[in-house]
Amino acid sequence: MISTDITRKFARLWYRLDRRHRLITLRNLEFALGRELTDKQREGLAQAVFDHFIRIFFEAIALLLFPASHIRRRVVVIGQEHAEAALKQGKGIIAIIAHAGNWEYTALGYGLKNFPIAIVGREHDHPVMNRIIRFLRERGGNLMIPKRGGFKAIISLLKRNCIIGMAIDQNTSTRGGMLVDFFGHRVRTTPIAALLSRRLGTPVLPVFSRRLPDGRHLMHIHQPLPMINTSDYEADIEHQVQVQTYAIESWVRRYPDQWLWLHRRWKNRYPELYNDL
Repeated sequence: MISTDITRKFARLWYRLDRRHRLITLRNLEFALGRELTDKQREGLAQAVFDHFIRIFFEAIALLLFPASHIRRRVVVIGQEHAEAALKQGKGIIAIIAHAGNWEYTALGYGLKNFPIAIVGREHDHPVMNRIIRFLRERGGNLMIPKRGGFKAIISLLKRNCIIGMAIDQNTSTRGGMLVDFFGHRVRTTPIAALLSRRLGTPVLPVFSRRLPDGRHLMHIHQPLPMINTSDYEADIEHQVQVQTYAIESWVRRYPDQWLWLHRRWKNRYPELYNDL
């Protein structure tokens, strides 16, 4: 792999030249963490975020070129017992993931080390990039499900006791999102995991990634989130989405330099954060 000194130089150059994403990151950090960080700490954390995503770029090249045995060795899984216990229920698993660590690397590594998973994701607008992304995600037996129009496929796979991975940490449209708290501010968040869990009785497990100091990648499978089923359907769904979002926030707070702060997470409720960008 390319040395960290080289990736850091690329990251510093990107940070200086890309004003838009630099400001999005800095504003997100100030909005979310506020007085928890000094100006100097915020600047340092923003630079660390850029460094992290430059490393992801080079790791994506490695995923294309390196053999499966290399990828298996570089992925560490914690909590596999939670996945195995959940699968014994026969209703599949909904793995809620975040854009933290190198989620693509760990998903591929998990499919190679344990058993394949299906990943829900938006298809790229450019056909060549879409083919590359699909190859990366489906290498080793994993399956990619298009975010748009994939609902029936998701239900079918869960009924066959499969694992479905879906990211729920990005901004969602007003029509399709549910308002919950994230870092003390209301955000639109997709309720798809909660809706599917309620409909099928499928357990929801937070599954998060992070890069380890030695360059390997950790996938941490957590215990299933508690399920509630009362007569107030809408309140139950909102509660589940909030619990899922809190789980993501907790992980991001632990490893803030490895989350996608470059994304306009709060743009629906707080457009003034990004209006000039």
